[in-house]
Amino acid sequence: MAHILPHIQVDPARCDKDGLCIAECPVGLIAFGPDGLPAGAEDAAARCILCGHCICVCPKDALTLAGLAPEALAAVQKKFTVTPEAAEQLLRSRRSVRRYKKKPVERELLLQCIDTARYAPSGMNAQPLSWVVAEGEKRMRGLAGLTADALPRLPYFQGFLEAWERGEDVILRGAPNLVVVHAETSGFDHTVDAASALTYFELAAHAHGLGTCWAGLLMLAAKDSPELNAALGISEGHRVLGALMAGYPRHGFKRLPPRKEARVRWL
Repeated sequence: MAHILPHIQVDPARCDKDGLCIAECPVGLIAFGPDGLPAGAEDAAARCILCGHCICVCPKDALTLAGLAPEALAAVQKKFTVTPEAAEQLLRSRRSVRRYKKKPVERELLLQCIDTARYAPSGMNAQPLSWVVAEGEKRMRGLAGLTADALPRLPYFQGFLEAWERGEDVILRGAPNLVVVHAETSGFDHTVDAASALTYFELAAHAHGLGTCWAGLLMLAAKDSPELNAALGISEGHRVLGALMAGYPRHGFKRLPPRKEARVRWL
């Protein structure tokens, strides 16, 4: 019979018994054993959410999680630490871009932004999202057309629909790409997970010189349009939770715009 290794293993030659892995485990799966070393609970494999806090916090690389050794994980590099001022400017200078160059975005760059976005927080570390990336003028116009077909004929949408009928795309704004996230409809509501992931994506895109804008009209249309969902390749039992237009901005922004003062109440 094959020997099954514990879900959480600690190397006694490396561990200095500082208890950091115990303190950081959000599910309380680790405790000091009789020998003074951290040890995982017997049912750790069943209850662990694989957040990685235990293996990532250990300064001695003494812990292995689910067969994953610390050496297999990328180290945090201090040379890339962002100053508060740089982070503040990145966040404040992000714009909703609605004018794009015709230049298509390289797949490798979009994948790099998605790779960053998968580190966004998700409830219980479920990581429930799947991604769809649309590209090419013909496909983008097709998606914009399906969105126009599905929009409610209400006064608010009239201007968008009239512009579309004149040949103006104010739905997907002529963007070369659309990035969509979707997840299962059963179980927990993953709307917040999607918003977090797409926010990570748009900030990563901004750092790479790309522009993005939330595709709110398409998101609304996707709720009730089987044709739009089919065109996006959304799996049965899944629903669209968010979408971003993406591309190279046609114009640059030189200043930070004004915003309302924060309304804060301390308790």
